[in-house]
Amino acid sequence: MTDPTERPAALRPRDLVIPLGVGVALRLLFVVSFLGTDLAGDERAYSRLGGAWHEFGAYTGIWAPLYARAFAVVHALVGDAAPDAMRFLHLGLAVWIGAWTARIAAMFGGRRAGVAAAWVYALYLPLAGYCALLFSETVFLSLFVPAIHQLLRLAREGRAQAPWWRAPLAGSLVGLAALTRESTALFVVPCALWIAFALRGPRPALWTAASFALTAALCVLPWTIRNLHTFGTFVPVGISAGANSFVGWNAYDANFDLAGLTPTLEEAPGRIRKAIRGAAPEPWVSLTEGNDAHRSRANVELGLSFSAEHPVFFARGRIVEFVDLLSPLSYPVRSMRLVDVGQPLASVRPVVAVLTILCVPLLLLMALQGWATARHAGPLRSLAATMVLCTSAVALVNGISRYRLPLVPVLIALAALYMSGAREAPTAATRRVRLVVAVVLVLAWIPSLEPTLLSLAALM
Repeated sequence: MTDPTERPAALRPRDLVIPLGVGVALRLLFVVSFLGTDLAGDERAYSRLGGAWHEFGAYTGIWAPLYARAFAVVHALVGDAAPDAMRFLHLGLAVWIGAWTARIAAMFGGRRAGVAAAWVYALYLPLAGYCALLFSETVFLSLFVPAIHQLLRLAREGRAQAPWWRAPLAGSLVGLAALTRESTALFVVPCALWIAFALRGPRPALWTAASFALTAALCVLPWTIRNLHTFGTFVPVGISAGANSFVGWNAYDANFDLAGLTPTLEEAPGRIRKAIRGAAPEPWVSLTEGNDAHRSRANVELGLSFSAEHPVFFARGRIVEFVDLLSPLSYPVRSMRLVDVGQPLASVRPVVAVLTILCVPLLLLMALQGWATARHAGPLRSLAATMVLCTSAVALVNGISRYRLPLVPVLIALAALYMSGAREAPTAATRRVRLVVAVVLVLAWIPSLEPTLLSLAALM
């Protein structure tokens, strides 16, 4: 058992060279295998939006704008080679993300925990797969993970020692992350409340929490004003909420991780999954008239009305969405199934897919052990709990595996604390919590067994 009162050895940059070097090599296999592949779905949309933004100076997408803006800059530099250039940009950002993830673990467990976190990050295949995919996740994490580090430093230093700029810096990073992935906006208020009560002192640190939330809002505000001018209505970040509502608050729950396994999204596989959902009422129809922003708002209202009219079915649907969030399925596995992947990944695609799926429950179980035993890492544990609530709130609309990504760096840090020996004997209360969560995880994975096996069979 590690004595939490002892000052652990500090993490040095050279400690990360080997694990992050292995991580780059692993990710390079994905990147090289996806070079020149045909773009599909959101990847094609991001590339076209970035190219149009560069050429015509306007953004016409429904998503948060920052990733498309990055695509536009790369289009200006390399032209039609932008998709492959973006993959290599992801590769560079992966090193940055890994270093900050290691620093989070080292903050509570010292050098050994930091190195362990770097190795877990390097070998965690779901994250490695995102380097090759043209989605916003990698750019998002490059902003969000340093923000997590700043929040935890704030809690560790306390109100008296923390510099005044730490909370605004964290807020700015979260605001930029929200401009990359719109659902990040749901993290702002809970994280501000966490700041208020995580700082040491007799009273909540309301001003520090407010400065965090205010700077996050100020980062988003210029784009909100732009949306008001463009659409004539209040749209904080993006206008994709209506499309997500149509998918998640309808008479069926569509999981895009399962796309392609069945003829239609309404028939997602899984016997237990269908039993949970039950008989579906008549679905509502998405509106097609009006500009995108007004149509998005109307679709959200239709989804809420539908949910109020069918509360039992809606509750069942939320259970399914939560199960989907915890499913071992991983979005990179879906991409390996739908894309004609090149070498060297094509030769070992089934093996990589199996390992990618196994990584998900393995990390969750190790992080659960870390949360229960690393009682000296109070701020990390409480922030992890806060982010679990935020991620669950996001999953109430759509529970696909991409939405659990903000939580992954914190899970890696907790797992690293357990692996490095920075742990204590759990109390009776934490043992009970660990048992309950483990049971929930197992029960959540049971409905996912059939679609998981079907997904793997499609790669054979």
